[in-house]
Amino acid sequence: MFEMLQLVARTDPLQLFLAVLIFDIPRFTLSLLSLAFFGMRRSSAELPAEGATVSVIIPTFNGGAGLEPTIASLHRQTLRPVEIIVVDDGSTDQTRAVAERARALGLVDMLICHGTRCGRSPAINAGARFASGDLILTVDADTVFEPTAVARLAAVFRDPRVAGASGNIALSNERDSLWTGLQSVEYLMSISAGRSILDVAGAIACLSGACSMYRRDAFLRHGGLDVGPGEDLEYSLRLRRLGYLIRFVPDAWAETDGPASGIGLLRQRARWDRDALRIRFMMYGELSFFHPFERLPDTLQRLDFIVFDLVPTLALPFYLAYVVLLFGSSAASFLGAIYVLLLWISFFNMALAFVMFNRTIGFFALGASLIFPFYQGVYLKCARFFSYSSEIIFATSRHDDFVPPRVRRALLETPV
Repeated sequence: MFEMLQLVARTDPLQLFLAVLIFDIPRFTLSLLSLAFFGMRRSSAELPAEGATVSVIIPTFNGGAGLEPTIASLHRQTLRPVEIIVVDDGSTDQTRAVAERARALGLVDMLICHGTRCGRSPAINAGARFASGDLILTVDADTVFEPTAVARLAAVFRDPRVAGASGNIALSNERDSLWTGLQSVEYLMSISAGRSILDVAGAIACLSGACSMYRRDAFLRHGGLDVGPGEDLEYSLRLRRLGYLIRFVPDAWAETDGPASGIGLLRQRARWDRDALRIRFMMYGELSFFHPFERLPDTLQRLDFIVFDLVPTLALPFYLAYVVLLFGSSAASFLGAIYVLLLWISFFNMALAFVMFNRTIGFFALGASLIFPFYQGVYLKCARFFSYSSEIIFATSRHDDFVPPRVRRALLETPV
């Protein structure tokens, strides 16, 4: 251990900077310190805009198991929704029966049933056409809200420039497996801490698919969600291009389920990463560092993705080869020392984030945190590298099974 620390101490500062950039962990340290010492975190009042009304849309495909807890949490809100609309998107499980029972009990106001699966975006767009509230809250069927979440989300719409907002997310199944434990720590770092500082800069790029709120008139006026994959990111960027503000509300908490297996996690992240690359660079041309007439917050959200995500990911294998060539037989010791350094930084980040966001930490999360630098800086980075590479070479997002095959055929006008 001492020899590894000596190796790091003798290393050129530029090499340490590259390691910090590539392996991602210190990325959120500056954000957390800024939020802690300078009070930069925006406060979110619980009072919504005067007379604001909220319509909730729950799109679901085979989500019957989580539908009842979601509906129950909506009825516990301090700001009660004026209506709850469930859209059954061609489910083959008990979803329709659960929704019918909730409607019979007066817990659901409208049930829309698609005979065949159309996809999440068409389901939300269908519900939005019947919604009557000033604001639309889209909710996944496995998402459970804290009692003040809807009121806190609605409060930011007092600013007429705001067209979309999303809340903070924790995992309800954190203890199900090692993978969910790691995701729980990741969500705290990347969503709670990362998006809080981006919100201060006005640089939120993506509204969460699990729970987002939109201004209904803007949502309908600008065509609703795109039916292709990555609809939450695409619509968020569209709103930004149209001049609206996008907000993150750190005190509006909701819990949702994360993938409990490593394979399920890789599939989820591969879809997210491919969609992000396609939408940002193919649809919106965000690869260039500067766009004419672009606002500073839009530049910041683009550079956040390019500098801290895209470049380190694509550079990872070349960096590892460079380390081996530079250090030779000492390469493993150098990388081990970097891991120890990142581990201590990760512990510091976690402790600060748990205090700032008032979350409790258990022994399971502490155990998972021991391998969190490897999970964040190597495992996910390698998965992202393959996702980006496959999208660049093969455009694999065109075959994303998150969108039903018949919808893909209509979009692409080619055999799928």
